[in-house]
Amino acid sequence: MSSDFSIRVQNLGKCYQIYEKPHHRLLQMLLSRFGKSYFREFWAIRDVSFSIPKGKVIGILGKNGAGKSTLLQIICATLSPSHGDVEVNGRVAALLELGSGFNPEFTGIENIYLNGQILGLSPDEVSRKLDDILAFADIGDFVHQPVKTYSSGMFARLAFSVAVNVEPDILIVDEALSVGDAWFQHKSMARMRTLMESGCTVLFVSHSIEAVRALCDEAVWLENGTIKMQGGVTEVTNAYMNDVFIEHNRITLQSAQHHEAPETTEAQAPGSPEHVDHTTVTEITENTTTPTALDGGSALSVLAKQVRNSQGQVTDHLQQGERFSLEFELEAHQAVRNISVGFLIKDQFGQELTGESYFNTHRQSLNLATGQKVRFTFMSSMLLRGGQSYSVALRINQVSKWDRSDNVVVFADELAMVFDVLTDNENPMWFKFKMPFEVTYQG
Repeated sequence: MSSDFSIRVQNLGKCYQIYEKPHHRLLQMLLSRFGKSYFREFWAIRDVSFSIPKGKVIGILGKNGAGKSTLLQIICATLSPSHGDVEVNGRVAALLELGSGFNPEFTGIENIYLNGQILGLSPDEVSRKLDDILAFADIGDFVHQPVKTYSSGMFARLAFSVAVNVEPDILIVDEALSVGDAWFQHKSMARMRTLMESGCTVLFVSHSIEAVRALCDEAVWLENGTIKMQGGVTEVTNAYMNDVFIEHNRITLQSAQHHEAPETTEAQAPGSPEHVDHTTVTEITENTTTPTALDGGSALSVLAKQVRNSQGQVTDHLQQGERFSLEFELEAHQAVRNISVGFLIKDQFGQELTGESYFNTHRQSLNLATGQKVRFTFMSSMLLRGGQSYSVALRINQVSKWDRSDNVVVFADELAMVFDVLTDNENPMWFKFKMPFEVTYQG
C-alpha cells in the first residue's frame, strides 16, 4: 500500500447466514452438498471501497443498520470480511462499543497495560505513559478497582485516555464522545483536535451532523450496507440531511393520513393557509486542557475563574437569554506590563463561537505591580442555544499596539470553565446563537 494512505478498503463485504429455525443449521451442514440452502443471506456491508489519505478526518454517516459498526470492526481487525481487502498503515487506536477491549475482572491499571499491549506497546512503554493516562482519565482511586464496578462515564474516560495517549497514527471513534459528563466531552474534543493537528488520521462515526461538519474534511454515507455517496463533508451532509427529512416527512404524512377522520376531512386548496405540502423538501444548504504558562506567564497566577448568573451566584448552568458574567482574578508575582485578559467560548465540538478581551473593549492594556490582584469581569446576555454545554478558554496576553503586531500569549487555559445552557421552552432557539432583530410587517 502507498505510504500516502492510512486506510484503503477495496470491494469489502460482510455476509451473514440467517437461519429461520435452530435445526436448519444442522440440515445445512448435512445436506449442503446436495445444493439445498436452509438460510438466507444478509449483507451487512457490500462492495465498499474508499481510501483515506494520511492526516485526513473522515466522517461515516448512516442510519442505524447501515453497516457503520461492521465496517469499523473489519478495519480494526476484530471482524473478518466475507470478501475484499483492507490495508492499514500505522498504529490504530479504536473506541468502538463501550468497554470493548477491557476485561471486566481486571482493575483499571491492569486494563491500561492490557490495552497498551494490544496496541503494540511494551509494558515499559505503557509505564512511561501511565501518569499521563491516569491524569487525563481523572477517575481517582477507582483505577485500582475492577472495571465491572465502573459507571459508563468512568469507562469512557479510561478508554478514551488510553486511546489518545498511546500516540496513535489512526484514531477510530464510534460515538464514544457522547458518553460522560460535559466537562470530559469538552476535554476529549480538545484532545482530539490536538491529535488531528499533529497529523493523526481520524475515522469518526456519529449521528450528529453538526459534529461531522465541525470535525471532518470528507464524509462517507452508508445506506443498506453500500456507499451511497462520498466526497466533501458539506456536500455529503447536505444530501444526507435532505434524505433524512424527506423520509421523516413521508412517515409524518402517512401517520397523519392513518389517523385522519374521513367524515370530517375537507380538501384544502394548495394555496390556502391550512394546506401544508409534506411531500416536498427543499435542499438544505450551509449558510489541551491543562493551563499553559508561556513567555512571561510565570509572573502571573489565576486565583479564580467562575461563571455568575443574573443573581450574582456562582453557577455552572445558565438560562437561555439570562444576564451573566465571566470572572477571572489574577495576581502578579512580579511587575508586568501591557497585560490583557480575554476568553473564547466554544461549543462541544471545539468550534469557537464568540469571545472578548479587555484590550479589545478598552483599547488599552494594564500594568500590574508586584503582588497586585485584579479581577476582570465580562458581562453579557446568554444568546447561545440551550440544551447544550459550552467551554471557556482563558487567554492572558501582552499587547500594546491596536493592530496587535506585538501580541504575545503568556498564559492559556483551554478548559478554564464548562457551563450548561438550559432551554427556554417558550422561546426555542434553532441556531447556534441568537442575534436580536427588530421585526416589522407591512401589507
